[in-house]
Amino acid sequence: GIVSQSGAFGSHCAVAARRRGLAISHWIATGNECDVDLADGLAFLAADPRTEVVIGYAEGCRDGPQLREALALARANRKPVVIMKVGSSAVGAAAAASHTAALAGEDRVWDAVFAAEGVWRAGSVDELIDVAYACRGGRLPGGRRLALLTLSGGVGIVMADEAARRGLDVAPMPAAAAAELGRLLPYAAVGNPVDTTAQVYNDMSLVTKFADGALASGAYDSLIAFYSTLGLSDRLADGLLAAVQPVRASYPDHVLLLSILASEIHRRRFEEAGFLVFEDPNRAVRAVAALAWFAAAFAAPPRAEPPPGPLLAPPFAGEAAAKRALAAAGLAVAEERLVRSPAEAAEAATALGFPVVLKIASPDIAHKSDIGGVIVGLADEEAVRQAHETLLKRARDRRPGARIDGVIVARMVEGGVETIIGTQRDPIFGPVVLLGLGGIFAELFPGAVLRPAPVDLAGAREMVRALPGRPLLEGARGRPRADLEALARAVALVSAVGAANQDAIDGIDVNPFILLPEGQGGLAVDALIVPRRKDAP
Repeated sequence: GIVSQSGAFGSHCAVAARRRGLAISHWIATGNECDVDLADGLAFLAADPRTEVVIGYAEGCRDGPQLREALALARANRKPVVIMKVGSSAVGAAAAASHTAALAGEDRVWDAVFAAEGVWRAGSVDELIDVAYACRGGRLPGGRRLALLTLSGGVGIVMADEAARRGLDVAPMPAAAAAELGRLLPYAAVGNPVDTTAQVYNDMSLVTKFADGALASGAYDSLIAFYSTLGLSDRLADGLLAAVQPVRASYPDHVLLLSILASEIHRRRFEEAGFLVFEDPNRAVRAVAALAWFAAAFAAPPRAEPPPGPLLAPPFAGEAAAKRALAAAGLAVAEERLVRSPAEAAEAATALGFPVVLKIASPDIAHKSDIGGVIVGLADEEAVRQAHETLLKRARDRRPGARIDGVIVARMVEGGVETIIGTQRDPIFGPVVLLGLGGIFAELFPGAVLRPAPVDLAGAREMVRALPGRPLLEGARGRPRADLEALARAVALVSAVGAANQDAIDGIDVNPFILLPEGQGGLAVDALIVPRRKDAP
């Protein structure tokens, strides 16, 4: 079934799907959407017994919650949804208010919604049709483990590179299976990819034996075999079909693909035998990634709304007030004191223990580092007194007219990894929660993970697993393993607070949340709460 916000694009997809041999149950063009909209079409197709796969083209959405309900219905009915979403823009003026808002652009919120609801986002018409084609018949892999067979070492590398980009597991062939394949053809490459060389032209039984050896090992959920132009010769196509049919019969639950050039007649024969057929090996790999995506989405438990988070008690403008409010909600916050004189600063530093950090406290200065409003590593009372004076002078010189509440003295947290946790209220879908790496690691591992808020603890753990640079948190290169469970708890809490207070705030920015070694938790050392704009929708 097809639902499109563009009539011409929808008709193009319908014809392209028919040319690919796909039957169309319904084609819905929603026009200017004065009444029936994209979400209505998706919900109809999700409930339609004649529709197995849903293709969508989206330019925008007026009712985010209704769209999510339609997508959730499709997932509950185990119907793959493939959507091409076009257009992107920043959230708007709120992006200037916090780092989280700048990261959570509108297009990334769509990605977050699609990830939460198990939707595959396509980047082209070819990808829309490829994924819909791969889904027909309903066979999904048991995991992301992929075996690659090829008669070309070069194409094996091409497929392996694409598999790595798509997050598939191209694990080496188990030792016993590799040894057996090596005995069959001593000069074959028997890792993964497995290169049988062009010897298959002379001995088609190698096709059967090598595919069976890979799948019998139990190490793979899917298999792609590249056999170049064999499908253009009647004799070779007949031999290849006879060689692959026993493989399909022996492994009925595996996803099996052929990447070949073939005549229309022979392509259909391979498809009727239970194989997906792609000319481009990279498109075959992408199709496997999509099928694995849907398998994981359908296996996940139904989305459950976590209990509502606590309401924040204003005022919460400025860092000190924001951290007090978040601490009251249950977030672990670094110990600190607000002082108004050099003497108070020195006294507070002594009580907290050196080294300390001093920061200007002002509800009008959201980004303190922009004016040099943070001084770290202060090791004695005299350094603290001087830093206090320096911060006040910088604030007066660089932000004249800003309200100054004083100076924050905080214990310096050392030995952890900086992360960013935040929420942002999207005008279409409501609050989203963001998790990313901070500090120097934000440059090494750019990108962040977004999901619609709130997320429960299981959802927060999934965000941690999806975080770019996660191996760094798991103890890579001799670093201690970080307290990932504490990070997940913090993400779930901040997401709940952001969702519960969406009528009063536009967002929360905990940056950084310093994650300590396993068992030691984590601490918010800076935070910002952005009040709801009066002109916000």
